[in-house]
Amino acid sequence: MGVSSNTTTKNKTMRIIEEIIDELTDKNNHLTDILIKTKVLAHKLKNKELKEWIDSELNGYSSNSLPIYRMLSCQVIGTMSNGFQRAKNYPIPLNGLDEELRDEITRMFLFQSISTLDDFLTGKNEGKMVNVISPDFYGYLSKDLDNGYYIEYAERKIDRLQIVQVMTSVKTKLLDFLLKLCEEVGDTEDIKSLTEGTSKDKISTLFNSAVFGSNTTIIIGDHNTQTVTNISKGNFEALAKVLNENGVDKNEIDELHSIIDNDNSQTDTREFGDKVKAWMTKMMTNAINSSWKIGIGAAGQLLADSIATYYGWK
Repeated sequence: MGVSSNTTTKNKTMRIIEEIIDELTDKNNHLTDILIKTKVLAHKLKNKELKEWIDSELNGYSSNSLPIYRMLSCQVIGTMSNGFQRAKNYPIPLNGLDEELRDEITRMFLFQSISTLDDFLTGKNEGKMVNVISPDFYGYLSKDLDNGYYIEYAERKIDRLQIVQVMTSVKTKLLDFLLKLCEEVGDTEDIKSLTEGTSKDKISTLFNSAVFGSNTTIIIGDHNTQTVTNISKGNFEALAKVLNENGVDKNEIDELHSIIDNDNSQTDTREFGDKVKAWMTKMMTNAINSSWKIGIGAAGQLLADSIATYYGWK
């Protein structure tokens, strides 16, 4: 009876994988419905990474994290005036901006759920999605204007086809993961063996490789500024760069370097070790004392996300 039960569980799980693959290759199926079915698979696999990604795609992303494929180059247009004349829908010149600011201005972040993006594609619109640029940037945008003109209003625009590409990217990444999963599971593999130990970690690695590649992207927001940083698993140089850019002293970074790989961190529960926790507490004290370039809320998010990413937990 026990063998029959295991076989049934295995066959049901494999059927779900094969059904999702078939639905992904059928252009008539809605991506939202496919993701909901994939959430069932994530539950059976007990895979937290897959579940969190599915939830983010279904419900929308938070302001603290976003995959690279949802960061799009955009057109910047606006309304400029000199007090007597006004020009609307004018492409704003950006050549005078420094590279970092220009990169920030010309990127549009898609935090919306897949269903929202799908509604935009199927609804009645002008074929472009708009994101209003904060007035805090208008002074910078007005620098290259002549004859007394200044920016009254500015917005980012992306084309409908760019949103189509995001949807296609989600489908392709999910398909790549499921195909790799099929190879890993095989025809006779008991699915329960993939939910624990090294096999569970291997499934997580397959997922992260297929969906995010070698890097995880973190966005740290503080008021009206955002910094986008890539940190790959085990790459302390990248982690150090993030911390240094946000005001952490080199000596503090060196201290973290000496403890981070030898601390008693718990991968299964994703819990930082005692030494790393103590170091983070000290850094939060520095944030309170305003020695960081970002606020205390953003500092806590930065520490947690960046170190977790270094460990390969995100």
